[in-house]
Amino acid sequence: MTELIYYQDQYKTEIEAKVTKVEGNKILLDKTIFIPQTNTEPGDFGKVNDVKIAGSKKEADNVWHIIPQYNPFKVGDKVKLTLDWKYRLNIMRLHSALHLLAGVFDSKFKERAVAGVVKPKNAYLVFKHEISDEIINQAIERANMDIKSGIEIKTYPDKKRKGFRWCVVKDYPPIPCGGLHVKNAKEIEEIVLINKEGEKITIAVK
Repeated sequence: MTELIYYQDQYKTEIEAKVTKVEGNKILLDKTIFIPQTNTEPGDFGKVNDVKIAGSKKEADNVWHIIPQYNPFKVGDKVKLTLDWKYRLNIMRLHSALHLLAGVFDSKFKERAVAGVVKPKNAYLVFKHEISDEIINQAIERANMDIKSGIEIKTYPDKKRKGFRWCVVKDYPPIPCGGLHVKNAKEIEEIVLINKEGEKITIAVK
């Protein structure tokens, strides 16, 4: 079982860990700061010692780290993990922006997103139907006001369901989330609309 340090401290950029298992180009560590890739989250990048990882993948309670070429590690090795912090911070800002905006749409305009996806450079929400330009602009304006006010963004595990987590922004409805967020909305800086394609709204942060 891998200890998930990224849920304990999403701002931690370096740790020491131990290799517990090796399978081909994958290594398993006793703990990690790298959040794995999912269908809605791009995952982290960084180095194990001086070797850049090609990403990581969660299987049950374990996080496997993928070594892109020759795998120099063996069971028992003590290694240093170094996070690509600039990349991580950008993803956290985008992810937090998505949750904040979804909260505004739901609470203020009774429009609930049915899906949200974070990409390396932008993020998008999907709704059941097309949202008017007027509502979109008002929602982004309200979200940016929340950002300027410095509201807190909190995540916490579900008390009953193992591995299930929630994200809550301000007094907006909590949203299930396994990703990482900034602690204060001011770190998002500003949400900007990239485009609208039918029921899909794509945003970026700047």
